[in-house]
Amino acid sequence: MKPFVLLASLLVSATAFANDVDPFNFEKEHFSSSMTRDAAIARSQAPAEVGLDIDNDGRVVTASSSMKTRAQVAAETLEASRLGLMAWGGHDARLGTADQEEKIRLAGEHASGHTATTE
Repeated sequence: MKPFVLLASLLVSATAFANDVDPFNFEKEHFSSSMTRDAAIARSQAPAEVGLDIDNDGRVVTASSSMKTRAQVAAETLEASRLGLMAWGGHDARLGTADQEEKIRLAGEHASGHTATTE
């Protein structure tokens, strides 16, 4: 009796897994392109655009940002908040004036100990 139950459960589970191959019907959505096969091959073999670094997966590699310390970021955030340039709850942030941006930059430099007088 046990082998029969085991065989029946295997058959039922096999049909369930076979039906779950394409649950969202992606197979039925076919891609159509206006580009010919030869044009696609030529495009893939063409050199990349000048000035763009591409990694092995075809993604554009961007330059690393300037690293700031946690203290600099915290000081700049506090200064921007003090100047009323921060926004919460779906409100748009305001752009700072040149004077406000300079105050924010100086707050970050002061927090890191790097100012124009010490460099």
